Parts: sequence; structure tokens; C-alpha cells
Amino acid sequence: MDYPALHKALLRPEAYPEGTGPVTYRETHISHLYFTPSHVYKVKKGVDFGFLNFTTLDRRRFYCEEEIRLNSRFCPGTYLGVIEIRRQGETVAVGGPGELVDYAVRMKRLPEDRMLSRRLQENAPDLPSDMERIARRIASLHLASEVCRMDGGQPNLEIVKQNWRENFLQTETFIGRTLPAQAHAFLSGYVADFLEENAAILHEREEQGFVRDGHGDLHVEHICLGEPICIFDCIEFSRRFRVADVAADLAFLLMDLEFRGRRDLARLLLGTYLEAVGGDPGTPPLLPFYKIYRAFVRGKVESLLSDDPTAEEELRSRSAREAQRYFNLALGYLCPPALILTCGRMGVGKTTLASSLSRALGARLLRSDVLRKELVGLSPLERCESPFGGGIYSEDLNRKTYAALLTAALGKTGEESVIVDASFARAADRRLFQERAGRAGRRCFLLHLVCDEETALLRLDRRRAEGDDASDGRRALFDRQGAAFDAVTEGKNMIRVDTTDPVDYNVALILCALLAPTGTPS
Repeated sequence: MDYPALHKALLRPEAYPEGTGPVTYRETHISHLYFTPSHVYKVKKGVDFGFLNFTTLDRRRFYCEEEIRLNSRFCPGTYLGVIEIRRQGETVAVGGPGELVDYAVRMKRLPEDRMLSRRLQENAPDLPSDMERIARRIASLHLASEVCRMDGGQPNLEIVKQNWRENFLQTETFIGRTLPAQAHAFLSGYVADFLEENAAILHEREEQGFVRDGHGDLHVEHICLGEPICIFDCIEFSRRFRVADVAADLAFLLMDLEFRGRRDLARLLLGTYLEAVGGDPGTPPLLPFYKIYRAFVRGKVESLLSDDPTAEEELRSRSAREAQRYFNLALGYLCPPALILTCGRMGVGKTTLASSLSRALGARLLRSDVLRKELVGLSPLERCESPFGGGIYSEDLNRKTYAALLTAALGKTGEESVIVDASFARAADRRLFQERAGRAGRRCFLLHLVCDEETALLRLDRRRAEGDDASDGRRALFDRQGAAFDAVTEGKNMIRVDTTDPVDYNVALILCALLAPTGTPS
């Protein structure tokens, strides 16, 4: 039975033993999931990606059984068993009579409102206490997990190397699509250097018992905040992906929280976890490496889904964008702290780019439009129709705004990147920030953003119509600003950005430029 016909049949409520209520559907790169009001049925795709092979019925049945066995460690009572899908005549029934068509994992449906992904989306007020509960739950699971030394007759270091070689090989087909060739090369070089320099640490961690049979896919969408906390959907198809340093397991969730802009929650989770396990002196140095690994894996997974011809076009497009963002986060973890200045005319896309770049870098973002209004006691979204060079955009307010931006940008220790989202129309302001950054030992980059006039004006019109941004830029001021804009000169730390290109593509190119050997203090 071909999958389109099976899929159509499995969307019908009468196909299921419970037989009532609507059926909803979700898809991953390796599974089809069907949700009834009370249960979830997971059907494995008949795919072979090298790191997994579900191409035969026997293989799918075996891995369904493995999924039940392994997930009972983390989510007892949720995985109910493997159930057959059979066809009799034109009727397809899960657990019914007739010819065997496929197998499904049958699970209790967990409450959607208790899913960590939902609570993050809603910014639930008790998320900090949730993080503490999750950290303690993960710590207890790690402490109870099987210690694995020389698993499969190989040291863990060799398994880590094999996993990375496979990642780089399997993402080659996506070079120029979801990640630039330069990014692929940067990450490949970093991994080779790290593993050579830290081989002794990885061997020591394995000897000390930190390599365990863990979860392997521990991210936000696999956690339900019930009693007890349910952590589901562990890796069943590859033991070498699941058996890893506990730091690699923890790093997945930390990375995913940071990907979603919640570095505050990631810090809380890590602190509580270390407290719960009695401190783990080896974990913090390894976490950046394993976070890069997890971000890269997620980029690969989303790339594979974006390339699946059977997936819906909207899902494929969304997955391609997500893949780029995960790869950008992996690059961002590599970038040393820097001061980054946007420079460009109104409507060129400075804020959009700065926001995306700040997420990849975990950078502090300073917006001149917001700070300027704070200085005069206005709320960010309060509209101000000052003429060009007048009102809150007078020369005096410009000086005060840039002085406040400079103080805020250089006022901390320099352990994090800072992005200043401003027009930097005056060459003198650019030079001042660059000189002060140099004296402070901070790398400073100028992003010169450009696009054609028609695109900029259309963006200004759309932003004013939506009314949800702090900027007061508008068509009537566009030419005046252009006439007053000092020319931007080339320099070793000046990066020209064409903002008619997709924002995530531009972020990747900027990150590669930040990582280039010429990225030295100004």
C-alpha cells in the first residue's frame, strides 16, 4: 500500500481503536504522527539516511519495539506498545484484521498545555521554577543511567569523531542551500582542532563514568511538565547517537533554549543541574563544543526535512529557514565577543538583521530608536512626527543618543557581543565607537547595509502601516537623510550587506566574516 493512500486512511477517526474525535497530523524527517483526542500513533517513514534505515517492515517493527523499551526509562506509562496497521478490502484499521500494512508506536497523548514548547511560546510566568524541576529530573535520570565504557569496543572519542564525520558528509549536499561553504569549512576545522586538543579530557570523562546510555534527543519539544516530568522520544535507531557524555545530552536542551532566545533559562537550568549532580567540573568546558554539535545536528535534520519530496511545501520551506538558523547558532557559538555597529539609511533593514544576528550570537542588542525615546520620556511605540533634524531628532538629541549608546555598549566587561542598531550616518560617530572599542581591546565591526531605494521605501510604508516598531522613519524623510549621510569607506572590519538577500543568509555571511582571521581589534 503506497503511503499517500495509507496517510489518507489514517486521517479518518474510524481507523483507530478509540474511533471518536478528529485526527490531526504532524511530520518529522523520520516519522508521521497521528493524534486522536486520547492517543498518538507514530508511523516510521520508510527512509534510509545512512544513520538510520527504516526501509523494511521488519526494521520498522524492530525500531518501534526499541522505542517502547528505551523510552520507558524516561516516560513510564506513556508508551503503550507496538500496534499493527492492517487493511481488509478498502478499509484500513489500526489494530484491526486483514493484510499487514505497517506498524505504529501507540502512546498516551500528553497534555498540550503542559508541553515545554507551549509554555515557552506563552512565556509562562513560572518558567524559572519549571527549569529547576527539569534540571533536577535530568540530573536524576543521568545519575541512574547505565555507564558505558568502550561501548561497541570503541572509545567515546572515536564515536564522537565518527558522528562528526557523518554530519559533515551528510550536509555537503546542503552547501549553498541551508549553509554556506565557508561555514561548513569553519565548523569542520574547529571540530578537528578541538578533538585533537581535548582528546585527553574526553578519554578522562569516559573513564570517570560520564559517558552513559542517555536520551540523545533532549530538546524542548520532548518535555512535558507533568507529575513526574515526562521526557519522551529518545533516540532508538542508533546506539552511538544515544550513548554519549552526559554533557552532550544536557547541551541539547541548553542549545534549544538559547535558539529560542531564552539564555536566561538556559543559565538557570545549568546551574540547577550542576547543583543537583554535586558539581561536574568537566561539564562547562565541554558544553560549547557539544552545543555546537547539537545545533549542527538540528540544522542537518531540518535540512533533510526541507529536502523531503513527500513533505508539504510549507513545511519544507519552514524547515529550510530553521536549518539556516540552527547552523547560524552553531557559528555564533564560535564567535569571540565583538562590538557590531549597523550602518545604513532608513528602511534598509537594520533592525531585522540586528535582531537575527543577536539571536545567533547571544548578543546584547541596543536600539537607538528605543533609547532616544527613553531619553525624552516617550514609550518606544509612541509616534513622533518631528521634521528631519528637529524635535527628538535634533543635533543635540543625536549627540546624547549616541553618547548613551557608547556608554551602554562598552560599559560591561566585554564577555558578550553587543550590537548597536543605529543609522551611524555621521562618519565621526563611526570613528568614535571604533576608536573607543580599540582602546578597550574590543573587536569592532561595521555592517554597511544597502538595498535599492524602492525596496527601502516599501519597507518604510509597511512598517508605518503596521505601527509596531519604535522607528519614526518614513518616505518624507528618506531623501533628506540620504543627502546628509556621510560616505562609508572600505575597511578591514567593514562588512557590506545587501539586504535584498534573505536575512538568515546574510547572518551566516556576517558570522563567517566575524570568524575570518582578519577580524582583529580595530
